[in-house]
Amino acid sequence: MSRTRFILLRLHWFLGITLGASLSFMALSGVTMSFEDEIMLALSPQARVSVPAEGQRLSPAQMIDRLRELRPGERLMSLQVEQRADLAWTAAFQRQKGQRNQRVFVDPYRAVIQGEATGAAFFDTVRNLHRFLSPGGNNPTGRLITGASAVSLIFFALSGLWLRWSAGSRSLRDWLRPDCRLTGRALYRSLHQVSGSWLALLYLVSACSGLWWSSEAYRQGVTWLLSDGAAPVARMKKPGEKQASATGPDWQRVWQRVEQQYGTHYQSALLLIPPPGKTIRIRVLPEGATQIRALDELTINPRTQQVTRFAPYRNQSAGERILTDMDALHTGALFGLPGRIALVISSLCMPLFFVTGLLMYRKRRRQRPARFKEYDE
Repeated sequence: MSRTRFILLRLHWFLGITLGASLSFMALSGVTMSFEDEIMLALSPQARVSVPAEGQRLSPAQMIDRLRELRPGERLMSLQVEQRADLAWTAAFQRQKGQRNQRVFVDPYRAVIQGEATGAAFFDTVRNLHRFLSPGGNNPTGRLITGASAVSLIFFALSGLWLRWSAGSRSLRDWLRPDCRLTGRALYRSLHQVSGSWLALLYLVSACSGLWWSSEAYRQGVTWLLSDGAAPVARMKKPGEKQASATGPDWQRVWQRVEQQYGTHYQSALLLIPPPGKTIRIRVLPEGATQIRALDELTINPRTQQVTRFAPYRNQSAGERILTDMDALHTGALFGLPGRIALVISSLCMPLFFVTGLLMYRKRRRQRPARFKEYDE
């Protein structure tokens, strides 16, 4: 056995038995969240409204004003407008420090808050555990553990493929089909290796996208790598130029820009409500979109209410799509329903690697003679 192979094997099993439990937990918690929106929508009767006879929905501008009156102590962060007449709109509020931000359903005809989605608190806790291993949110120690686990997953995928290749296995049948005639440690190894060959690419996608939430340096590096141009430079105010209104933009005019662009040919429109003077972003799911994350984006000047940038999803580069919504890559939604299902399957298989790795390690320790010997792989 070569020294390089020996070192990689040692690292492979050592990281597997130390971080395997963490990776398995992260994978299973990720599966729990894979279809959270669909689950909460199905469990939430408050997500739908009764359409009154000859009822007229409020405009987004009227709804924003009404919501601010209903929740004066909380900052309104966003409002999602639905095209379907029987669907409630969704408003997101930033609450006081130490409290969880809240998304609530709103009746667009009566301007009545109908409450959170059923299961919202549960999924929020699962998300915090998944990203930070803490039910309360950002935890530096948990962030370090999840980051280390993601890096180790990258190492597992690459080193596992290299170890199989360096062992002299070249048959496609050996690589892609386990030999179920084997027993004991040989069977565990066959299941471990073949499953890894099938799922290595999916694990690389999960790990590389998961690091987005674990490391700020990694996030900055990926942004620099995938962004199309340099970061925008702050513009100096010209003499005589008016400041943006401290009361915020004219949302009636902002919504008119959306209607001019789409009319009624959209499924939903998410209005991201910035602090006064900041750029307005609107994300629209157009009619006939191929998947739920195929969102167009409009950037609107807060002073003039004019569209300064229109980025249809179909025209965005792969890098722009990833940077706009890293979560879509992490969950597989970027590739539609097949991508989501594939990522769910790979996550469900993660405990298989941990268990078979432990079984192989246990049997190897039992069979190990008194004098140290190299792995018999």
